[in-house]
Amino acid sequence: MKRILVLLLVAVAVVGITANCNKVNALRNKHNRFDGVPVEVDTISKFSQELGHFIDSICPTLNGTLIIARHDTILVERAMGYLQLFREATGYDTITYEQLGGLRKQDVNKVTMESLFDLASVSKQFTAAAILKLCSEGKLKLTDSLCKFYPNIPYKNVTIRQLLNHTSGIPEYFNFDFKLYDTTFFIDNAQLIRVLEKQRFPRMFVRGTQFKYVNTNYAILADIVEKVSGYPFEYYVRTNLWEPAGMKNTRFFTEIVGIAPVDALQHAPAEKGQEYVIAYPMEGMSKVPVARGHWRSGALAQYDRLNGILGDKGIYASAEDMIKWTNAYYIEHKIIPEEWVKKAIQYQNKLNNGTQPAEGYGYGVRMEEKEESGFVVFHGGLWDGFHNVWLYRPSDGLQIVFLSNFYNRSHTGKCDLILNYVDSLSHR
Repeated sequence: MKRILVLLLVAVAVVGITANCNKVNALRNKHNRFDGVPVEVDTISKFSQELGHFIDSICPTLNGTLIIARHDTILVERAMGYLQLFREATGYDTITYEQLGGLRKQDVNKVTMESLFDLASVSKQFTAAAILKLCSEGKLKLTDSLCKFYPNIPYKNVTIRQLLNHTSGIPEYFNFDFKLYDTTFFIDNAQLIRVLEKQRFPRMFVRGTQFKYVNTNYAILADIVEKVSGYPFEYYVRTNLWEPAGMKNTRFFTEIVGIAPVDALQHAPAEKGQEYVIAYPMEGMSKVPVARGHWRSGALAQYDRLNGILGDKGIYASAEDMIKWTNAYYIEHKIIPEEWVKKAIQYQNKLNNGTQPAEGYGYGVRMEEKEESGFVVFHGGLWDGFHNVWLYRPSDGLQIVFLSNFYNRSHTGKCDLILNYVDSLSHR
């Protein structure tokens, strides 16, 4: 029960912002909805004002973006802080402490609602959506096993469904020795598959007998999307998911790396504690305001060579684009048929013996039901200085998106408070 309040709410508390930045915009279109019913603008404005004051009182130190919406109506928006904190010289080769303050205060370094943040594991729902789309089109089955795609992999009987719901037993690739990879550049999904085939790591448990959240599952799923569709994972997701949803600013790490958010500073990716390597943005991609992750100390988090592995992470998006996604995919069913969306947000990680693990997991999302706030679908994201949360309540279309590039956990527990406050306002 408390997991959602901790993980989701973990998403509303991350960092350093003052509450006087961006405006509340509840008037995004002429057909504002409130609990699914058209309402007068004044009603929404009053609701948004009260909710905004509450947000500012409980989130005084945010560094990132926050949106609370209901269906396609944005109730509260906040964009605060900086793309780079410039509080510590660590992570910068040529910047002195005297220069840090000046760099931080540049207008180009301020967070806006268009700023892109590394979604980390919030990315998993897009991988799941790609798989489910292929299934809905008859190109793939949830019961298909890995031997169909990887004759040499040691986990041949693991199914697509077991990858999606984290019951595969395949070990976590974050724990693999870097020496197994070619680290002259970013490690990608194909390289990870080769390591799995060659090293033949023992499984953690017999498939379907336990639930264990493991990033390897979704990295493999991304590679399967490529095999089945015949297109690079990035291209397939962009053309089949993001473009239909109207997500114009969302990027993959492989497309934005090398773009400097401040001046001409080129912060190249690096293995933790190792020398830098160089990468460039995808040809034709325009520059966008990209946030950099920071640790609790305020030090810049260097890019990790594992960033090149997609599916489990690797997507940069704005909070506004995440609202567009939720509406298009979960509410309006523009991406895949409703029956498949329903599968995604149902408990799918029941074990072979019929028991349901305490952690509820569907396809790319977590879920939990509480007496106070009802059934909620959500996912958190923690990776290299980023700390995010995305939440959706199907009963009324309520959405909370918090994206932060300051790993100070200041937003932990806030989602629960927000849900309860929204409900208290609704029942007045």
